Amino acid sequence: MNYSDKIKAIQFKAGVEQSGIATTKTWISIYSLVFTAAPYQNSVTAIIKAIQEKIYVKANGKPSAKTWDALYELLIGNETIASGNDMIDPHNEIILQNMSKELAPFAKELIRLANAQGIQIRLINCEDTDSVNKSCLCDHQFGLSFEIWIFDKTSTGDYIYNDNSPLYNKVAKLGESIGLTWAGKQKTFTSNLPHFELRPAWAVAMNENDMVKELCRRKRENLSLLAIL
Repeated sequence: MNYSDKIKAIQFKAGVEQSGIATTKTWISIYSLVFTAAPYQNSVTAIIKAIQEKIYVKANGKPSAKTWDALYELLIGNETIASGNDMIDPHNEIILQNMSKELAPFAKELIRLANAQGIQIRLINCEDTDSVNKSCLCDHQFGLSFEIWIFDKTSTGDYIYNDNSPLYNKVAKLGESIGLTWAGKQKTFTSNLPHFELRPAWAVAMNENDMVKELCRRKRENLSLLAIL
C-alpha cells in the first residue's frame, strides 16, 4: 500500500473526501479522531504538530512518512471490511444508525446482498444539511439517498478503494431488485454511479423536478416524505 492509499484510507475513516491529499479539512478531521475533540488551534501547522506529539513522531508540523505510518497504524491498524453475509462493519453501522428509518433497511439489505456475492461496499450518507428554503435541488437533503464505495481485495489481503469498478453495475442491479433507484438510470445523476435513492411511491408518475418540489413542500410543512396523502 503506497502513501496515497494510506492517506485515502485515513480520509475515509475521518469521513472526508478521499483525494489522497491532506487538506485542512482532513487534518481537522484527523485531529478530532485522535483527540476525540475539535481542535482549538487555528493554524494547520499547530494542528499537525499536536497530532505528531500525540503519536510520538517528530513534531515539526510537516507530515513525513513516519507521521502517516503512525496515523495509519493508530486509526486503521488491522481493520478490514466485514466479509460475512450478515456482518456490518463499524463504519456502515454508524451510517445506518444515522440514516432515516425509511432508508436504513434498504441500505442494510443492499450490504447483505453485495456481501453474499463477495462484493465489499461501504455506505456514504449524502444528506444535504443546507436549509430546504435555500437549496432544494436534489433528494440528498431529504434523507432518501446514499452512495456506496466498492473495495477490491488485494493479494496481500488489504482492501483498496476502487472508484471505477465494473462491480458498480452489479450492485446497481441488486439495489434495483429491492426497490432502490440507481443513479445510472437518472439523467440528473449519470456521472454518479455509486448513488442510490428511495423514490416515494406517490412520485412514480412524476418527473424529477415535480417530485423534488413536493418533497420540499412536505419538509417545510413537517409532513411525511413517503406517505401517500
